[in-house]
Amino acid sequence: MARVHLIGCAVLAIDIARVAEKNGLDITTRFLPGGLHNEPARLKRELQAAIDETAGQDRYDRIAVGYGVCGLGSVGIQARDRPLVFPRAHDCIAMFLGSNTAYKREFSRYPGTFYFSAGWCAEKVQPRSSEQRKAWMGDREVTFEALAAEYGREHADTVMNFLSSWQKNYQRAAFIDTGAPHKERYAQNAIAMARKYGWKHENIPGDLRLLEALLTADQTGDDILVVPPGYFTAFDPIKGELIAAPPDSRHQTTAATPDTIYLKNTDAGDTSAREDRVRFGLGVDAGGTYTDAVIYDFEENRLRGKNKALTTRWDFTIGIEAALDGLPAALMRQVELVAVSTTLATNAIVEGEGQPVGLILMPPYGRFDPADIPYEPKAVIDGQLEITGVEKCPPDPAQVRRVARRMVEKNGVTAFAVSGFAGSVNPAHELIIKQALKTETGLSVTCGHELSDMLDFKTRARTAVLNARIIPRLEKFIGEMGAVLSRRGIAAPMVVVKGDGSLMAAETARDRPVETVFSGPAASVAGALHLTGCKDAIVVDIGGTTTDTAGLKGGQVRICESGTIIGGVKTHVRALDMRTAGLGGDSAILWEKGVCRIGPQRLAPVSWLGHAHGDGLAETLRFMENRLHLYRADSRPMQILVRVGASPPARVSADEKKILDLLDKRPFSLDELARRTGAGHWRLLDLARLEINGGIQRCGLTPTDLLHVTGRLDRWDTATARRMAALMAEVTGQNQTEMVAGLLEKVTRQVAEELLKKQLDEEVEAEEMENCPVCRQLLDNLFAGGNAAYTVKIAFHRPVIGIGAPAACFVPRAAEWMGTEAILPSDADVANAVGAITSEVMVRQQVWIAPDNDGAFLIEGIEGARRFTDFDQAHAWALDELKRRVRDRGRAAGTSRGDVEISFADNISSAGDGTRLFLGRTITASLKGRPDRGLVAGLNQGV
Repeated sequence: MARVHLIGCAVLAIDIARVAEKNGLDITTRFLPGGLHNEPARLKRELQAAIDETAGQDRYDRIAVGYGVCGLGSVGIQARDRPLVFPRAHDCIAMFLGSNTAYKREFSRYPGTFYFSAGWCAEKVQPRSSEQRKAWMGDREVTFEALAAEYGREHADTVMNFLSSWQKNYQRAAFIDTGAPHKERYAQNAIAMARKYGWKHENIPGDLRLLEALLTADQTGDDILVVPPGYFTAFDPIKGELIAAPPDSRHQTTAATPDTIYLKNTDAGDTSAREDRVRFGLGVDAGGTYTDAVIYDFEENRLRGKNKALTTRWDFTIGIEAALDGLPAALMRQVELVAVSTTLATNAIVEGEGQPVGLILMPPYGRFDPADIPYEPKAVIDGQLEITGVEKCPPDPAQVRRVARRMVEKNGVTAFAVSGFAGSVNPAHELIIKQALKTETGLSVTCGHELSDMLDFKTRARTAVLNARIIPRLEKFIGEMGAVLSRRGIAAPMVVVKGDGSLMAAETARDRPVETVFSGPAASVAGALHLTGCKDAIVVDIGGTTTDTAGLKGGQVRICESGTIIGGVKTHVRALDMRTAGLGGDSAILWEKGVCRIGPQRLAPVSWLGHAHGDGLAETLRFMENRLHLYRADSRPMQILVRVGASPPARVSADEKKILDLLDKRPFSLDELARRTGAGHWRLLDLARLEINGGIQRCGLTPTDLLHVTGRLDRWDTATARRMAALMAEVTGQNQTEMVAGLLEKVTRQVAEELLKKQLDEEVEAEEMENCPVCRQLLDNLFAGGNAAYTVKIAFHRPVIGIGAPAACFVPRAAEWMGTEAILPSDADVANAVGAITSEVMVRQQVWIAPDNDGAFLIEGIEGARRFTDFDQAHAWALDELKRRVRDRGRAAGTSRGDVEISFADNISSAGDGTRLFLGRTITASLKGRPDRGLVAGLNQGV
């Protein structure tokens, strides 16, 4: 029988004796005073001293420690020459109840509970009645009379009320019945306290299994931690429990490893040296307002053609065809690679579109509430892993097939998403489930580990659902893009820009469309960097719909490593850290309640309307001119609807048919359309489906029209822009020239504020300045050039790069206010398309080497939980495996480049005596390179 010595809190004494007697255990004990959890430093000091007293003796096989986390007082304790056994418990309450799970269950019932047990009552003095005018200052009991003598009666009363305020946080007094002798006597303490303070009283059955395991277990498990000799206790904040960690000195052989190393590809078969180089590339950006296209000459490093066209959301190919029409036909036939960026995935997610998805979950055992992931349909199935990736319960493919059939038949799902706890550590279970689903249904399956190597399985699940949902949308877009190229005789392979600015083969994008979220803004930053060569700057992209800003530092933009928010949903999608504001050349200008607002709604400019649909527009404008007095409180009824190319939705309603029939004749303002259809008021028009479908387009006054009025832009119908501006000036009661100048100044101010917010984002929450009167006052002073008392000035230490068609009109003045230089590259109007074709493939993978509780090391992040007894062996294996995997993934993404950059980051903590603890090493491997023409072509053909 193992020889066990217990060192623990005295509140356990009664129950430890009963457990030992019941199990026939011959143990020795040493109990430290109760209440040390209130003094963590003292607890750590006295516990380590008690452990050290046993060192060098041969009387015990292991030491059981009767403390949980206990205010972190048990963290940093070292096992000397024999193992330490700890309960995985928050504190003694969890030990009396049998587990942390039982404690959490009670906490969820009554968060405010004052607990009693026989041991606690025997060891500690209960708080005295307030009638006795006594309270506690730390561990010292004080009386009202003593405080009054020291501070005066008035102040003493205040202090007593404060010291007794703990009573207000409680709702229940509970006695944990562990079966201890004389328990009835001890239970009276809880009854008396509940009666005194008007709380609920309960007797709760205790459970001594955790204390029994503490005295008998010799291996780490769910409820017990065994700390090997020489190891320290550390606290894992993710799991909220103690873990064992070796001292950092154990890894002296790898201590000299540099933070970053570069591994050249020396394989004989490497094609890097003879890269399948591209001469002419076609870049296309299908943005929210415009579709841009460029032909780039990689040999001469310059544009050989560019064009812009309006994006046709109802059918992207129309806008793409129009953009390609303006490129040199002879060069189009020589294109060898096509790169595309698009807002399609972002818009689909934000607008809630996509196919029905069934979610399959493998949560941590006993720790999942369906409300944690408010999504349906979902199913929880067998198959659990430890956080280390070690299997606890295998998946059941037969169960998966039953669940899949039910979801298809009952919920009509056409795709599946799979996420399991620790799936990023060991994806074996997710892969088994994926195979079972595909075999049973033939439908597409997205696994969480395929999109994220981060631990939060709930966020991975949401990311997987979003991905599975929008697969058909991107499949359709890529198919249509391929058809456009085929009609023009272009057989070049296609790549797509990801949200982090890198490229992937179009075939990969079909399976992982969620990674193309924020593709357009990422391409814009890449284009700004390529066109200017400026590595430290703030990039501002002013498009038709939004203004996007990003900070360049050392040629890189910070990546949202923890995952970006898409449509209000937290995901694990890596994307550039950018700001997006609803401000662009086509932002709606609205007059409401005496104030002019610009954005965030997008309208088609009236100058475009006059250019594309001029017939019948004169009658529309005359109707408004005769009713201007009705728009002086709100100009929205002046917005104009026009019929565009999309087919109407199936089975239109009677009201929708009236609207379409009228718009087939000519454009109508909202006000006139409401009168002609009998809707009664423009707000009652049934427009939602028709606008989403793309069958009608809303138009109105925009900054683009104001630029036409001032002569700074001459793209469409200036006369219509001037006429609409005159109507708005009449409604607002302003001089037209002054109104136009003031509105353009307001756009410039908003651009400047976005620049400032982007700069502040790196230090504070910049959005808070919107509700800060002091901030607004300082900004007003800045934009006004100061006042008689003071002048505010800002001086950025890096320039501003302006891209997008309207950038030249607004960025120079905005940059001047920020005290810096504005850089406007010559091809800024098509920077997104340039960024698309000049971007690179980039792949990245991480693994973690973590010590386990038995003195070995686990490799996490690669399927199959691998375990090594030697750290250097684990490190070497991880390097070789990462190198192989990122090179394979690089080829799968479309580049034959094989040079790998590997970086290391050690998680080091400190024990109570200053000893450095090694909690694990993160190894990150990355590879980037230009896409190879032939390789991408093979991937897109499914080779």
